[in-house]
Amino acid sequence: MKKKIGIIESGFMSNYLSDFINCCEQKGIEIDLFTYYRNSNYAKYAKNVYRLKEVYLPKKFKSKQPLENEIKKLVDINSYDYILTDCMGLSFTCNIFHNISLTQRMAITPNFLYRKLLQLCHKKQIEHEKYYYRNCPKTVVVSNYLKQDYAKNCGINPDSIIVAYPGTNNEHLLNYPSQKNKNIFTIGAVTCGFVTKGGYNVLNALRILKKKYSPAQLRVRIINPNHQKQKILHFYLKIFNLTKYVDLIPYQKDINKFYKTLDCLVCASNYEAFGRVVTEGMLCNVPVIAGSNVGAADIIKDGENGFIFEAKDPAKNLAQKIEEVMQNKDNLGELIKNARQVAAQLSWKNFAQSIFYGLYPEFKN
Repeated sequence: MKKKIGIIESGFMSNYLSDFINCCEQKGIEIDLFTYYRNSNYAKYAKNVYRLKEVYLPKKFKSKQPLENEIKKLVDINSYDYILTDCMGLSFTCNIFHNISLTQRMAITPNFLYRKLLQLCHKKQIEHEKYYYRNCPKTVVVSNYLKQDYAKNCGINPDSIIVAYPGTNNEHLLNYPSQKNKNIFTIGAVTCGFVTKGGYNVLNALRILKKKYSPAQLRVRIINPNHQKQKILHFYLKIFNLTKYVDLIPYQKDINKFYKTLDCLVCASNYEAFGRVVTEGMLCNVPVIAGSNVGAADIIKDGENGFIFEAKDPAKNLAQKIEEVMQNKDNLGELIKNARQVAAQLSWKNFAQSIFYGLYPEFKN
């Protein structure tokens, strides 16, 4: 190995890049930095700093090739052990992915017309995923769910895939006093993209539960920043008589206060690479229910530190898990304690170290 790494700086890297660079420095790995920033906070750690001009736009595939060409003109890419990127997915880099592949999105899309539209709009990008990612020296993903996705749909050798669980930006949670309503069991969900984040899965489960529980016994609080513009959603609530059961609330600047109002938190996404809302809830001492196709299910042992429902029949299975939590809500102290201990271990420092030792396993011992 050359003991030299190139890093293409991106905004999301600010969560863990200092810790990753620290690992490199301790083990004598030389760093070159590729950056768009005039005054990068990490330039002082690099032997060489290269200012990039070609802008990478994730939603515009055509922006990828000019960036690849620019980097190849600046340096000999073969002089590095790896060139690390986060969510850029260049054909010669070690790529860190926090999202499922487009091929997987198509596979789980029930709407035929939408699936075909996705294929047409992202034809080049899907092709790139299938034929170029497999040549990357290493790939980092944030869950085993994502590992299976990229191995199957992008042809990446599973042995070259590193699983690194992300940290949370809420590691130091304030100890807010509980704001739970003792008489009403309150379920929470964060659904910034209402369909993909499982908003209707939660509401369909609620349709089952409302046959047994009144609004005086059961409540659902859903964060949905754009709910006022979603006429179909409000029509859905009205036609199925769910309005009295559901509170639609806007973006929460301090989401920890939201967690403190809950008896349980649900992550019912149709697909989710990881789902940091799960670890945030666990850190806030809220019992969490996650779907089997949520990446964060990796860290949950059903009945020990949280609950998992089978995503193939989400409404029925989620409703069963919610009722299980309702019936045992006074006996979940040990489960909540276990969950917090697990979530507390998922720091950005550990994320950076998982990547580093995945790239350089010879330094692990």
